Amino acid sequence: MRIAFSGTANSGKSTLVKSFLYTWKDYKTPSKTYRDVLEEKGLEHSTKTTVETQTAVLDHLIDTIQGKTLKDQYVYDRCPLDAVAYTMWANGKGIEGFTDEFTEKQISMSRESLRSLDIIFMTRFNEDTMKVEDNGKRDANLEFIKEMDNIFYSLYMQYMVHADADVFYPKGDSPCMILLPDAPQARIDLVQEYVTPEGTMYGEEESILNPDNIEQLETLVAAQADALESEKKQEELMKQFGIEPEPKFDPYKIN
Repeated sequence: MRIAFSGTANSGKSTLVKSFLYTWKDYKTPSKTYRDVLEEKGLEHSTKTTVETQTAVLDHLIDTIQGKTLKDQYVYDRCPLDAVAYTMWANGKGIEGFTDEFTEKQISMSRESLRSLDIIFMTRFNEDTMKVEDNGKRDANLEFIKEMDNIFYSLYMQYMVHADADVFYPKGDSPCMILLPDAPQARIDLVQEYVTPEGTMYGEEESILNPDNIEQLETLVAAQADALESEKKQEELMKQFGIEPEPKFDPYKIN
């Protein structure tokens, strides 16, 4: 099975991948990361990102997931959808080169590549419980991290509301997308609801998506609402790409 952890910087993805590999020892993760690619090419990223950066990142993330099958057991720190999120941020900020045409092309490339994944687990950034670490390799700008977190959540809500609209996800062949809680152990506990001890996906009758368990998923979604900000910015961003969120799934209005 092919699994990816997606989300903004400082949301605990790398730590979670390590915990996953410790728990599911048969899984592998690519030795070369997108950070290695940026370092090799000497490219700026995050708030200083460029068209060249986003092209290199997306190409690398697509390459790492292609060619794998259900029998392969791989876990990834980020996936092509992550590259799209940062491109959308740059497009929204009007950064040079990030035209609508460039952004739409990145979305299209990412969408088709997601057929190579089975599950995307998304992490959120919680300012109250998570520290912003400046390790010299990622942007420690809190406002930027929060803006990116909102974009990632909008992509998750797009999956929940419009997955069949074929905007960000391959129609009829989309990976399952699961929003994770903040606490490290709670994250692993929820992952175990989907991944068997052998590393395969639970059958439909055992899944949290079973109607008997759907209330648990809805509770998880609702629990994330308090972390969202800047409703106007989010709505403008989504409308820019033809997304009209339904009121009951508006991430700023979930009670």
